[in-house]
Amino acid sequence: MRYRIRHSTRYSYPSSVSLSHNQARLIPRSLEYQFVESSNISILPEPNCQRVWIDSFGNRNCFFTVEQSHYSMDVSAESVVSRQSPCFYDDVSGQWSEMVTRLRHPRTRQDIEASQFVFGSQYAFGFPEARQYAEPSFPSGRALRDALLDLTQRIYQDFEYDTLATQVSTPTRTVLQERRGVCQDFAHLQIACLRSMGLAARYVSGYLLTHPAPGQVKLVGSDASHAWLSVYLGEGQWLDLDPTNNILPADEHITIGWGRDYADVGPIQGILIGTTQSF
Repeated sequence: MRYRIRHSTRYSYPSSVSLSHNQARLIPRSLEYQFVESSNISILPEPNCQRVWIDSFGNRNCFFTVEQSHYSMDVSAESVVSRQSPCFYDDVSGQWSEMVTRLRHPRTRQDIEASQFVFGSQYAFGFPEARQYAEPSFPSGRALRDALLDLTQRIYQDFEYDTLATQVSTPTRTVLQERRGVCQDFAHLQIACLRSMGLAARYVSGYLLTHPAPGQVKLVGSDASHAWLSVYLGEGQWLDLDPTNNILPADEHITIGWGRDYADVGPIQGILIGTTQSF
């Protein structure tokens, strides 16, 4: 599949902003199954300083500063990406408990790098209720892949997609209690469950192609940012899981980046000086 992606964001301020520092993560990653043919970020007002750098997770970040008075700011990213389905690792048969042991006693460089995703982070950390929810999917002796698919399906069945139920700052514990949220919440929840079991899971940010209802025309802008997760299987292999849709992400998911949780890969983050009102 070949995609042309355009991500547009506009900020409007109630009074003049004199200085704005920002970090954008809008450039897709180049992967074995995803090739970025071109990518460009445009910003208005024109930044006084702009540079692209690679973070510790391998994501491309664009830092920019606007040092002139402005009442609005527009950030647009355009990319052309070719995507194939990744390997689903159907032949993985090791028990989940064996992977827990391996992460405690890493054998390879890939194991060591993956082990950082066992530890808790700002939005996704293990806690007793998360482990209690996860445990039915992880009986003794069960294959790791089977346990992962079972947990993904349970979250899909047990939780309601509700765009009004949560905010970025809503704790994962609250999502588990209320049984509702959005893709970001479900990814954080499943990561928290897996980390509570001693497994390595990372948060993935990107886009998901949507399809119109039968007979309807696809609308420009109907596709949106999406979040899922990826779990370490050993030997440098990771399996992507999408609990919001109960699927293994294939050629309709475009990966922008990954990290410990949303805080590491939020599309645009920044600070500003000059306005005295909330917006």
